[in-house]
Amino acid sequence: MAWEVLLSSVADVIIKQLGEAIENEVALLSGVEDELQKLKDTVSTIKCVLADAEKKQVQEEQIKTWLRRLEGVVYEADDFVDEFSTDQTLRSQQEAMTGNTLAKKVRTFCCSTSFPLGFRHKMGRKIKDIRNKLDAIANDRKFHLVTGLQETEVVTAEWKDHSFQREEDTIGREDDKVEIKKRLFDMKTKENIGVIPIVGVGGLGKTALAQLVINDEEVQRHFEPKLWVSVPKVFDLELVVKEVFQSARQGERSTDITLDQMQKDIREKIKGKQFLLVLDDIWDLDNREKWLSLENLLRDGSSGSRIIVTTRDKEVARIINGPEEPPYILEALDDNKAWSLFEKLAFVQEPKDSIIVEIGKEIMKKCGGIPLVIRTIASMLYSRHVDEWSSFKEKELSTISQYDKDIIPRLKLSYDHLPSHLKRCFAYCSLFPKNHIIDVKKLINLWMAQGFIKLSNHQERPEDMGYQHFTDLLYRSFFEKVVTDHFLNKTKCKMHDCMHDLAMSVAGPQCVMLNLNVAAADDDKIETTTHHMSFNFGLRDHQSFADFWVRAKRIRTILFNKCSYSSMLRLGNSLDKIDLQFKFLRTLGLSGLGMETVPDSIGRLKHLRCLDLSYNYMKVLPESIVNLHNLQTLDLFCCTSLEALPDSIGNLHNLQTLDLCFCRSLEALPVDIWKLVNLRHLCTITFGQLHLPRGLSQLTNLQELTEFQVKAEHGAQLNELRDLNNLRGHLTIRVHEDGIKSEGANLKSKQHLQSIELCIDGKMVDDCGDLVPHSNIKRFTLLGPGAALLNCVPSLKNLVEFTLSGHKDCQYIAALNHLPHLKVLQLWYLAAVEYISSDEYDDNVVDGNLLPFFPSLQRLFLIDIPNLKGWWKGVENTENTSRSLPFFPCLSELEIYGCPNLICMPLFPYLQELRLQGTRIKPFQQTLMMKNIVGPPTSSDKASSSSSASSAALLPLSTLKILTIDDIDDIHELQYFPDGFITLTSLKKLSIVNCSKLKYLFPGLHHLISLQQLDIHDCKELEMPNEDSDAILWRHLQSLSILSLYKLPKLVALPEGLQQVTSLQEIIIFNCEILEAVLECVKSLKSLRRLVIKDCPSLMCLPEGIDGLTSLKNLEIVRCPILLEKCLEDTGEYWPMISHIKNRRLVDF
Repeated sequence: MAWEVLLSSVADVIIKQLGEAIENEVALLSGVEDELQKLKDTVSTIKCVLADAEKKQVQEEQIKTWLRRLEGVVYEADDFVDEFSTDQTLRSQQEAMTGNTLAKKVRTFCCSTSFPLGFRHKMGRKIKDIRNKLDAIANDRKFHLVTGLQETEVVTAEWKDHSFQREEDTIGREDDKVEIKKRLFDMKTKENIGVIPIVGVGGLGKTALAQLVINDEEVQRHFEPKLWVSVPKVFDLELVVKEVFQSARQGERSTDITLDQMQKDIREKIKGKQFLLVLDDIWDLDNREKWLSLENLLRDGSSGSRIIVTTRDKEVARIINGPEEPPYILEALDDNKAWSLFEKLAFVQEPKDSIIVEIGKEIMKKCGGIPLVIRTIASMLYSRHVDEWSSFKEKELSTISQYDKDIIPRLKLSYDHLPSHLKRCFAYCSLFPKNHIIDVKKLINLWMAQGFIKLSNHQERPEDMGYQHFTDLLYRSFFEKVVTDHFLNKTKCKMHDCMHDLAMSVAGPQCVMLNLNVAAADDDKIETTTHHMSFNFGLRDHQSFADFWVRAKRIRTILFNKCSYSSMLRLGNSLDKIDLQFKFLRTLGLSGLGMETVPDSIGRLKHLRCLDLSYNYMKVLPESIVNLHNLQTLDLFCCTSLEALPDSIGNLHNLQTLDLCFCRSLEALPVDIWKLVNLRHLCTITFGQLHLPRGLSQLTNLQELTEFQVKAEHGAQLNELRDLNNLRGHLTIRVHEDGIKSEGANLKSKQHLQSIELCIDGKMVDDCGDLVPHSNIKRFTLLGPGAALLNCVPSLKNLVEFTLSGHKDCQYIAALNHLPHLKVLQLWYLAAVEYISSDEYDDNVVDGNLLPFFPSLQRLFLIDIPNLKGWWKGVENTENTSRSLPFFPCLSELEIYGCPNLICMPLFPYLQELRLQGTRIKPFQQTLMMKNIVGPPTSSDKASSSSSASSAALLPLSTLKILTIDDIDDIHELQYFPDGFITLTSLKKLSIVNCSKLKYLFPGLHHLISLQQLDIHDCKELEMPNEDSDAILWRHLQSLSILSLYKLPKLVALPEGLQQVTSLQEIIIFNCEILEAVLECVKSLKSLRRLVIKDCPSLMCLPEGIDGLTSLKNLEIVRCPILLEKCLEDTGEYWPMISHIKNRRLVDF
């Protein structure tokens, strides 16, 4: 159990606060210093044996009973000490505010009238009473407990960039993926929707397999939309509909939308479309009626739509599909695949010691081929000595049967090896619902509010150590599915449902989550020892929230994860008396409840550390909130109606985090915000509308300031930033008025910032020299003028991403080609730029040494630079020049838009994606003409020249996968595709748009042997003649699956050579006015699944053989009057040919 681990953290807090209280002179004045010291000694003595008691209580019931007795008194002591410490602090602050030094000295000498004799006696008795209780329990321990037992250290492997992709989740699942895909595409159903249940025990990787399938390229192309829903443990249809709606709206919250509106929106979203819905982890489906109700909602989808269901229960699969359609049974990994996964996570490098390999394989077999268990145990054994491996196998693993299907005991083996501070952090996560997306920053704030963070010294930041705690648990697979930001900082995660089961098991009655439509059985979860609660349900009419905490007297956490509107109204009544019912609360989470008012009673929760009011609708906060003197976190994220903060918010002296992001109605911060001297995180993403008062320079502990708005004559100025040198993460500075000085901003001293965005619309007084960032900066965005800022960029040696936009007077970009880490370069809206560099292209030769040319650049965007002619001034565009141009050694994505004069730039032979729109074709042709290039450089090559050979020879652009050519008017000679296309052997998608001179697809197109999708739009001269030579060339395109033709005014018929492209799955034809026939015969196109024809008024016939295409599931004919007349139901001559197609859309509007 983890409750005794939570007890250890409480003891730590008591010891810390008692130490501070004893050092404070108010303790001396109150006459209780000796009693406080004795209490501290007693708690310290008990703390020394808790680690050993935790280990032994599993086997010894007496120790467990002793710990339970101890628990109640320790929590009582903590609440008392916290209250005493708070009162001390308030009295000290009042002394400081009065400033009466003489009176203070007199009171000290005279033992103070501010602490009456009755008060001192009462305090002394209370402390003595608690100490006597603890002494009695401490003296009763006759279990030979070891003091100061050393805790397990956590050793983690170094995280790599790919560590969060979790490739191991899908090790050995390729065959399973192929089988699921086969069912997706080929299963025969009587209804529009086919259901594929995947059944297997927890931890096998059912979710990972479903993700592997839905992310497959062929599946991505075939289905739209693709929806993913994590199903609540209790299959509640209303909640499932809500989750489907949010998935269809890409996560949009549904707080203000009725169930009927959600259902209507879902039907519109999928109507006539072949959708794919994943219902992940259905636990409980007690009758088929619920399922049929959900299916009925989805029937507007077209034939061929699919639902993938993952579940542990074969009975769930039977209810969904009936007995005639067997589910897909996911099996455990075989020994070879299991060892491959185990070896990857358990060893620093490939093991050479045969003994440890033998032990490892024996341990691996006990994991039962279950990937989650393998990951958890292998990472726990990482970097440990062979003796520890052997001991684990012989003593702990031996208690587990290899054939036991319950994986929780196996997972608990890894939990047992965690140090206590990680155990309590993990157990606390049992308060979240299954499949809950956990915000990492919020999680760390919750841990901090409960005192769970272990600090080794006063210099350590609690946030940093909390992040390290999270990373340690992540490496052990206690968390998964991590989302990262630009710089690989982990921002969101989930818990595997088996890990959630483990968390609930070890947390016991200390942490209780009450689920949907809570039953009487769930009421019994709450005991006198319950200290942390979360609610994940809507109340029944006869219930009150007070019903659930009658037995729990010392609740420290209340989190509302989900709550209906009617429940929220009853909650409001409960909150009015919250100070009476929950006076010991440390954390109160009221996010997303639709609250319009916050009761005054919240201000009386003197122990409260964390208050989450995010996603609510109140316009103001009660003034009483400033009485929360222990408050560390105030979360008002996305409170869009909030108009003002309390004027006295500066009274919250212990506030560390204030989140005001997306509070769009908030116009200004209170004047006394500067008094929040302990504030470390001030988050205000409001896009420049929030007025900042003067005095922010006093907040020298600030570590996060997301946005800084500057106005000319009033409010905060840039010099307020001078001493805020602890800032980390991202900072946006907005200057929208003339006459602002950069002097005093001192950005060069802010070495911990990773990202800076400068939005300068006004005319600055100086050259912006004080806005030059520190050389540690990784991401720099400059929107607007600033010569000094632009000139500094080459010195930012750690820069990873640079964006320059809207600099009207800029003529050249500083030389950036030597920046060693630059991966992304974006240049936008630069009206005066004619050349990127004022130097010649051989400037990469310095002191006779050849320096690498953009050695790490991966993505380049040149957008709306209308006068751009070339990369280097003075370089003429000749054939010889083209052959000697430098090239980007790592560039994989290039977009050039709105650069109609660009004729010369560095070559880009290793691209994977190229988009050209409103520009010249010349740079593309120059790259195609390259000879004798080598493969992209490895990491060891990046310190050498970009032209140094390091890999096998490649053709230029042979790695290109996506090519878009749009509005290229200068291709007068491009009547057909050039022979240079022969190098594009990897191209999968080609889009040709608005190329007015393009006349023929061949020769040239037949070189694209990997082409899967061809889109041709608005090409006025394009013809597709039915010539024998062309027919032969079409047969080369045996990977082509999608052909889209739009607005081709000279197209009379599709070429008969297309009959040889048997891989075709979709043909889409729009607005081809003189098109008379699609194809003469299509019976060879056995893979064709979708045929769409719109706005083709001259089309007279359907191709022969269409009635034999059994795979054709979708036919759309829209605004083709001649053809539609022949397709009329029962009377049209083509009706017998198309009546077998389930999903038909035949309309003339």
